[in-house]
Amino acid sequence: MRVTRLALYLLISLWFTGCLERYYPGADDVFTGTLVINAHLSNMAGNQTIQISRSDGLLYPEFIPEESCMVEVEREDGAVVSFSELAPGYYTGDFPSSFMNYGKRYMLRVVSSDGSLYLSEYSELHPPTEIDSIYYELETYPTTDPEVNIEGIRFYMDFLINPDFSEFMRWELIETYEFHNPDYPGFIYSYDRVLKPLPDSLSDRQCWITGHVNSIYTLDAANMSEEKYSYMPLHFVSNETQRLSYGYSLLVRQHSLDAPAFRYWDELKKNANTQSGLYDRLPSITPGNIWNVEDPEERILGFFGVSGVSEKRLFVKDVQGVEKYNVRFCFPFPELPRLRYLLPQDLPIYASRAGDPETGEVRFGETVQECLDCRIRKGSSGDPPDYWPIE
Repeated sequence: MRVTRLALYLLISLWFTGCLERYYPGADDVFTGTLVINAHLSNMAGNQTIQISRSDGLLYPEFIPEESCMVEVEREDGAVVSFSELAPGYYTGDFPSSFMNYGKRYMLRVVSSDGSLYLSEYSELHPPTEIDSIYYELETYPTTDPEVNIEGIRFYMDFLINPDFSEFMRWELIETYEFHNPDYPGFIYSYDRVLKPLPDSLSDRQCWITGHVNSIYTLDAANMSEEKYSYMPLHFVSNETQRLSYGYSLLVRQHSLDAPAFRYWDELKKNANTQSGLYDRLPSITPGNIWNVEDPEERILGFFGVSGVSEKRLFVKDVQGVEKYNVRFCFPFPELPRLRYLLPQDLPIYASRAGDPETGEVRFGETVQECLDCRIRKGSSGDPPDYWPIE
């Protein structure tokens, strides 16, 4: 029965994440236990986070937090911001508006729990330029079936260029979309060994899911004579998921980089532009700028950099000319397992009741928790974000 539940979960996961190509490194590229430091900071005042972990390989990565580190960012004149570990492997520092100054250089200092000292090269903070506009166009792509096309929208943007201080640029895309689970009645069989209706506290069918768009966009604007770049293509969003069904918000952050940071991101784009989990897992095997002071031969993954950032948000709803996602999912299995024979480690079991729209047959069977409570999906919340339009 456990195999069946796993199969269902994998099918739902594939539906949810879509198809992504992956980069498969050689056996010598990454060793288990390699230190990974994601430290990409900006000029924005307030809390900023650095992620420190250990690798367990690139093919099936799992986040292994590196805990109890001492983390600081130092400005070249000696001013320092210290970080606190608010969650395992996640270190947060509160940046006052006076700390991040354009033209100044910054360095990362990390002392691991075993006393090893890691330093980064200095990174210079460049002022940002402005995003002029974000917009989209309808696009359709053929499939192997000549009668089936993939419909959706591609986002584009116009932005300003100032080669004097924004020669190197990168864009970070964050999407939020409204997600609905089917309203099938839910049930739970837990440690009390009683099958009963799912309580409201464990049920939520409308959520808002936020995550990074796993593509990297970079540009060397040194040889551009125009002060404005128009019609730069961004990512494509198809109607094969719910992203365009109820509401979609795109936040674009435009980073002005120094030359080393640009080279890192541009190389990362070439190696892993569609790597799944880019912002949550290993930052590829691209060489970084962090080293162990006592052991310069130790390989460190990741990069420390600072950038000036401007941002702009676009909200999309009811796209004309694109059919909404209309695929039945989370339909329960044909039957429940033999509940009284389940071991404690197999509990709780979730179930739902649904009518087949084609045959009218009512099915009562096992389901997975994600189908009854969308809040447990990655990046999901049961409450709309503050920027979500009020109906």
